[in-house]
Amino acid sequence: MAITATKFFSLDPARLTPDVEDSFFTDLKTYNNTFKRTASHRFRDLDDCCVRHFDEMGVRLAEVLDIGVSSGSTTLDLCDRLHAAGQSARIVGTDLSLTGYLMPVMPGLRVLVDENGHPLQYEVFGKAIRAWGRRADYVTGMIFVRGLLHFLCEDRVHRRLHEHDGSLRPLQLLSPRLRNRADIRIEKNDIFSRTGHFVERFDFIRAANILNHGYFDETTLRRGFANVVSYLSGPGAWLLVARTNGAANAATLFRVSPDGRRLLVVDRIGGGSEVERLALWAPLPFRRMEAS
Repeated sequence: MAITATKFFSLDPARLTPDVEDSFFTDLKTYNNTFKRTASHRFRDLDDCCVRHFDEMGVRLAEVLDIGVSSGSTTLDLCDRLHAAGQSARIVGTDLSLTGYLMPVMPGLRVLVDENGHPLQYEVFGKAIRAWGRRADYVTGMIFVRGLLHFLCEDRVHRRLHEHDGSLRPLQLLSPRLRNRADIRIEKNDIFSRTGHFVERFDFIRAANILNHGYFDETTLRRGFANVVSYLSGPGAWLLVARTNGAANAATLFRVSPDGRRLLVVDRIGGGSEVERLALWAPLPFRRMEAS
């Protein structure tokens, strides 16, 4: 059973193990239809593959971008793996939903919402209830329970967010283990909006469980890839695109060609990324620079 937001945010940080964090974040679904769902060490095979290639080619990473970090637990894993391999890179992690509020609605009912008022979890008399539906809910009747909770909470939540009299305490929807990590910075960011201070900055970019057909249509994915490749630092920079399918990861590791004209496929894990071709079609900014 999922842990409630009330219990999670009241625990001593020293007791917040990766398992406890996973239990809390696993069923939080954001307003853009992506999950905060996480599992510590689920990208271990991908991290090991990348580190092996970096070692073989004598690569030294200065800055790394991890896109769609969810709770940030896998970002911590990546950072620790890089450091263990002798890399001293600084990591920037991004996600669209980083801040939440836990609001009492009426006796026995609380709701955890994001900064836009989108419900992430309901608490009914100390029990956590998912804020999103699935097909089985029509059989169990939970569709009606969730509809009632949404009806009871929606107006109150948006009214409090609009008034915002200072009584609302923002909560970071991130692993508390990130707080004391000077080598990791987390920023709110939308992958589909170009971020000026990211352009041509990062030696390695990981986009895991964000750019895939399960979340977005092809037009939207193309826009996302156009932004992502613009953030690569130049020839020799690396890009990993991955998706978790059940218990297995499918990913493609790319590197920008020495002339900066194209992405090269370096390795495939689990058969490769389903959107590999979209990454290969994305226009590299270095080609545009050369033509100008």
